[in-house]
Amino acid sequence: MAILSVAMAAALVIGIGSASAQSTSEHIWASSAWVLYGELTPGFGNMNPAALTPLGAQQMYSQATMFRARYLGHSSDEQENVTSIAPIVGIQTNVIDNDQLSILSTTDRFATAGALAFMQGLYPPLNQAWINKTGGSEAFLLSNGSSIDYPLGGYQYPDIQSSSMFDQDSIWLQGQAVCSNYIKSLLDFDSDSDVVSAQANSSKFYKGVATRIFSDFDSSAVNFDNAYELYEYAAYHATHDNDSQIDSNDLVNLRLMAAEEQRFRNANLSASGNTEGDMIRAVAGRTMATKVMSLFEDNINSAGNSKKFNVAFSPLEPFIAFAALSKLTEGASGDTFLQLPYPGATMVFELFSIGGDESIYPPTDKLWVRFFYRNSTGPEAELTAYSLFANGVNNYLMTYPDFKAAMDQIGLASASDWCGLCGSALFCTSLLSNTGTSSPIPTPRPTSGTTTTVMSPAVAGVIGAAVTIAVVGIAALAATLLGGVRFHRSDSKQRNSTIGGFKGAEKMASDTDIAYVQGGARHERTGSWELRNGGKGDSEQGVVSVTPVAPVEPASTLGATVQARDLRNPAKNVDDDAISEIGHSPVDPREF
Repeated sequence: MAILSVAMAAALVIGIGSASAQSTSEHIWASSAWVLYGELTPGFGNMNPAALTPLGAQQMYSQATMFRARYLGHSSDEQENVTSIAPIVGIQTNVIDNDQLSILSTTDRFATAGALAFMQGLYPPLNQAWINKTGGSEAFLLSNGSSIDYPLGGYQYPDIQSSSMFDQDSIWLQGQAVCSNYIKSLLDFDSDSDVVSAQANSSKFYKGVATRIFSDFDSSAVNFDNAYELYEYAAYHATHDNDSQIDSNDLVNLRLMAAEEQRFRNANLSASGNTEGDMIRAVAGRTMATKVMSLFEDNINSAGNSKKFNVAFSPLEPFIAFAALSKLTEGASGDTFLQLPYPGATMVFELFSIGGDESIYPPTDKLWVRFFYRNSTGPEAELTAYSLFANGVNNYLMTYPDFKAAMDQIGLASASDWCGLCGSALFCTSLLSNTGTSSPIPTPRPTSGTTTTVMSPAVAGVIGAAVTIAVVGIAALAATLLGGVRFHRSDSKQRNSTIGGFKGAEKMASDTDIAYVQGGARHERTGSWELRNGGKGDSEQGVVSVTPVAPVEPASTLGATVQARDLRNPAKNVDDDAISEIGHSPVDPREF
């Protein structure tokens, strides 16, 4: 793989509210980021349902300020040691243009709440923020000569696309959640010789901490099988409980065992489902790879006009699975990716070109991709480049065709392929029948001594509900046509609340801004970090100085990795379209 040499030029603001770079520099066309949920109340113990904590919201907000500094050009002293400025060509720097973004989340309350906190950091409130496509400045003027603004000092409304587990789009964020063959594979978890060894080796440790840390739990649950949930519970209390007696060494060991357990569950590439070699345990990473490619392809097909910045808020599983699939857990990067990510951690994929005219979108053979990882949201956590697919310790760049070929190798071609891999029901019957598959839902392999397949209660419930709805629908139609019955909404003013929103508001010879750190490349300061970009949309331009909220650090240096999901039985997770209310605006509006 060729290693190019290029210097990151200083950012140059041209046009109103858009950022771009000099013609001799790299041109960033798109970025796709996977962001782990911020800190949550534990899903293991007596604090259900899970909720995003104030610390978790601050972690989301802080991570967003890093992206704001890099891609929108709003740098700050806090971000100087975190990332360099690399503005995305043509992106709105001050006002949200939802047509340029793709913001993906599940419908879990903590996920959508975290997405909102993140977007507040990416596009903070701004007085009278507008772009022409949302009515321009006239939208703020009233006929009596007065003006009006959005609430909360110019709050900006992102279009967050949230999908429940009953929506096929949810598989790109959590491909394992309703994957029947993944869940079935975990039934064999305790028969794996490596797992049995880990269970035996950790037994004495868990017995020692059972009464000291987990005294409220059934002692039979304090074991390696629940390593991740036990760690997140302990980490949460180490961070929030002043009376916590959790020893730091215990927390280190709990974290190490949790990482090992999660690798067995989500990074075992030799485990198979219905087909030998289908890597069923890593399905979450496979769907992630597919979505990354889909977002880049959309950007390419639109000549850079859409999907400029994409962010997906996801659980832990895609991080663990993708790291194994892309060989990040091997070689120099192994020490980093064999560990658990901290709350708010992010994996980032950048699509860019080198030199040329940024007004002309380059052909795909002139495009490059690089991968970054930031395993924290603290001020000292650097955005670091790593080599994918064992491409060489210092080969951080891949041509787009090579990257696509590698991602296609581990990804899935479509949702229909996921259905075939997972053998799931829900939305799969119609998907597979449309592709002409003769057997829409693969029959699970019978267990020893059985000859029939029993339908699960969850699938039976879905089918039963569908039949019920169909019968009621037919009855209602008959009543309407034959009996003169009419239906109406009891409250004509009632409207459903949605999250939606407005469409508005490696190492190269001359890469002086990149230094290698433990198999990665750290992006340091380049150009002037006093640079500030400003503007109020499409016709004004000013100077903006924004200081991001400093992230609140946990009491323990290890932080708290809390994720309130039942990883052992994803089917037990409950979807909810509501979002948690953080309470107050986390930032003050920017004044000019």
